[in-house]
Amino acid sequence: MHTIDHIVVWTAVLVIIATGGVLARQRHMLRATGAVPLAMRRGSRWVYGIGRYVGDDLRVYRVLGIGTRPSRVLRRGVVEVLTRRGPLESERRTLPATAVIVECRIDGDTFTFAVGESAFTGFVSWLESGAPH
Repeated sequence: MHTIDHIVVWTAVLVIIATGGVLARQRHMLRATGAVPLAMRRGSRWVYGIGRYVGDDLRVYRVLGIGTRPSRVLRRGVVEVLTRRGPLESERRTLPATAVIVECRIDGDTFTFAVGESAFTGFVSWLESGAPH
């Protein structure tokens, strides 16, 4: 084998291993207790993720990636739901028609995410079940 052949083979092996690792991470996170699939708005596009309820936090992780830290943490008692709506016509290409799009205010910042109807009901119940501040 030539050097180029070795580089191509090892590159393919590394890509396969990395893809397997990302998929294994995603599967592990979705099987965890309190996990819910969601999509986060980043600028004008939607990025798929996984939310995990851990005590008074909803930790949001990107689906694709190898990091173990959440990309966003929503703390119960600090989150204020501003609006709730269905997807716009332009969003139906990337989101299911039954998605609920939620815009929240967290410490002055806005955060928009989309979840299924039952996950939205769970989110609202989680917010309401916190101790009053």
